[in-house]
Amino acid sequence: MASKQPSAPADFVPLAKSIEATRLDSHTYAVNLQACYTIGTVPNGGYVCCTLLQAAHVHLSPRSQPDTVTAHFEFLNRSETGPAVVIVEDIKLGRSLSVLHVTLYQRGLLSHAPWITPGTSRREVAAYVTNGSIASEQGVSLTTSFLSPPVPTILPVDLPALAEGRDILWHRMELPVTPFGRNRSLENVEYYSPRAGQPDPDRIDIWMRLAAGGGFKNASLAYVVDAWPYVIEQYRPKSPGTAPFPHDVSFWYPTVALNLDVKKALPAEGVEWLFMRETAKMIKNGRFDLEVTVLDAKGELVAVATHVAMIVGAERNHAARSEGKDKEKGKGKL
Repeated sequence: MASKQPSAPADFVPLAKSIEATRLDSHTYAVNLQACYTIGTVPNGGYVCCTLLQAAHVHLSPRSQPDTVTAHFEFLNRSETGPAVVIVEDIKLGRSLSVLHVTLYQRGLLSHAPWITPGTSRREVAAYVTNGSIASEQGVSLTTSFLSPPVPTILPVDLPALAEGRDILWHRMELPVTPFGRNRSLENVEYYSPRAGQPDPDRIDIWMRLAAGGGFKNASLAYVVDAWPYVIEQYRPKSPGTAPFPHDVSFWYPTVALNLDVKKALPAEGVEWLFMRETAKMIKNGRFDLEVTVLDAKGELVAVATHVAMIVGAERNHAARSEGKDKEKGKGKL
């Protein structure tokens, strides 16, 4: 029986459309960061990464290397909604794998080559992306103990029942109240967590599906692994106090770096459900890590990712952005 599909906000832009990359020339692509994927004033970092991966996909598809296998992203400045230009540099073009350096620019954009204005345009995100064809991969395959079963074990789930609110162990999560009002990025996904709560504050288990229906595709995996980076909130005091921090302090959790390792090619039409487990190993001095594992409904490994993120005051999200010339000189700040 097909799951009942959810509805999306009226101003929602489907993820696949929102990350489209239009070729401007042989190594330059235009993208447009949509407001419905923002956290406060800043587009979700994983969503922004998807636009870079889509540019890499368009760039390397003529070489029959459409699939990102691994990617490393560095978040140089706070991006903003609106037009952006993605510039691709061919680092290594190989027979099975090719490596690109991909950079997203905003502000000072031009309608003609070179498409950006030196000293004015800002480098927002830079990445090294390795693409190939996952369907064409061949070689030694061995079974490991990583998923047999995962430790800690994943609670069983009945996904058709979950879609109708009838699963006995999982239920739909309410979106949190944030210091930014509507957290528009969260509204694009339905999140489901254990009814009994997360067993440990440093771990989050979530089933998710897109709020507008449709399916998760490989191009959306960077967004998936950054869709719920809120492990810190599990430590928030329930009542006034100062341990481990004041209960009413407002935080923002910007990503500094993200590594994505794609293990499986999802169907071209996408999959409705994905499971995500994220775990923090150390939270110290305003910096923390996240290790993310993504499985499909069959329990097969789809992707793994690691984050380095900061814990900063929510006011940093809304602070004025520096001009591009300061960014180029290394004077920008998160």
